Amino acid sequence: MKKRPKRLDFTAEEIETLIERIENQCLEAGDFPLLADLVRAMIWMEGSLREKSLSIVRLKAIFGIKTESAKRLKGLLTPKNNRGDNGGGNKDISNGDNDNGSEDASSEKPSNKDPAKGHGHRPASDYQEAELIRVAHETLQKGSICPACGKGKLFNLAPGTVLRIVGQPWLNVCIYKPERLRCPICQQVFTAKLPPELYTESRVDKTAKAIVSILKYRGGMPFYRQEQIQTALGNPISDTEIWGMTRDVADCIEPVFIELCRFAANCECLHNDDTTARVLSLMKENEIANPERKGIFTTGILGKVDDKQVALFFTGRQHAGENLNDLLGMREEVLSAPIQACDALSRNIPKDHSTQPGYCNAHARRNFYEIASCWPKECLKVVSSFDLVFLYDKIAKTKSLTPQERLKLHQEKSAPIMDKIKAYCEELINSKQIEPNSSFGKAFQYLKNHWEELTLFLRIPGVPVSNNDN
Repeated sequence: MKKRPKRLDFTAEEIETLIERIENQCLEAGDFPLLADLVRAMIWMEGSLREKSLSIVRLKAIFGIKTESAKRLKGLLTPKNNRGDNGGGNKDISNGDNDNGSEDASSEKPSNKDPAKGHGHRPASDYQEAELIRVAHETLQKGSICPACGKGKLFNLAPGTVLRIVGQPWLNVCIYKPERLRCPICQQVFTAKLPPELYTESRVDKTAKAIVSILKYRGGMPFYRQEQIQTALGNPISDTEIWGMTRDVADCIEPVFIELCRFAANCECLHNDDTTARVLSLMKENEIANPERKGIFTTGILGKVDDKQVALFFTGRQHAGENLNDLLGMREEVLSAPIQACDALSRNIPKDHSTQPGYCNAHARRNFYEIASCWPKECLKVVSSFDLVFLYDKIAKTKSLTPQERLKLHQEKSAPIMDKIKAYCEELINSKQIEPNSSFGKAFQYLKNHWEELTLFLRIPGVPVSNNDN
């Protein structure tokens, strides 16, 4: 039933009265049209939820679903009494045809398993900033006569290792009290000299400035929360002063930041993406002076050249395309247009500089993953096929293939899979098994509209398969 039913309005008393008449089997003549409308509404709601409840799925993905693996998806969609029948779900859309290399991918999959996670043990060499304390034997030393046999001379072995973790406040406060002396005759005062850095530097040490900056911008610890913790630890330092410390660090490393921007601008491949941000001062300015543009974003730009990469972050009113446009203004003119890895949002593309956009296949895959509750069989085949493409890319990284070798691998293995994904979806639409305006149809339309960009990794060496490829 596609027609939206008429609105049904009830009071609580009317609902209770109707339920009572149904239970007592004493319906009145006016109840039957009402019950018919209720049945129509329930049928319409079921169909509407089937197609339009994707926001609920996304909420579940945020709070409950930890991964988007095809294995997990197959487990959710396969009935418990039918788990043994895979229905072709663990294969690609070729329905058992092996010419896409699915078995080859399994055989080429790296055999070295990662060590078990969560055991908590790390070698002592990982603690590069740990204080090394050497403990001498209390009675013996190198060259001493062995107390056990009385004959041999002792020599050193490699010392053992015992690790102990201690805690301390993030910021320690030192209070200097220079001694002062006065002559009783001439009243001259003599004051002890303080360390020279107290005369030439601010009262905040550079290590303290580095710590609060790392806590804020690497650990996500707000200034006011740092203030609260410092107060609890007995060394109260205001959030205003902590902010001033980070400002000093920013001023100091600005030349480094500019050089990193120049490096990124000249990279062969650039990733860019946006996330929303909240900056109270900008939000207030937007309300007064810039009401037509209220968005505030943090743009991440990752530049890659061979095995070197740099990550840059820009927070403000500009979106990813505008920030990338500014960055490419620093690019050397003799260089060709860089490869750009991003999603298909038009605001990701720079206005004044050309790029070679390769859109993210993880986004295309996610469009099908999120609607799998509506189209389980169809979506599982598409998602599993995308996973084979990602597997071949992982194999290329494991084998440290050159960009040309990686391109050849994808052309041989991944190109047939991508073509079959597209052909499979087209067949479902053309045979009217799926409506073009359904959620599955829209996911396919995204794939079709951006096919050239999504498959750029099959034509140009060095193009990432997804924007997660870093």
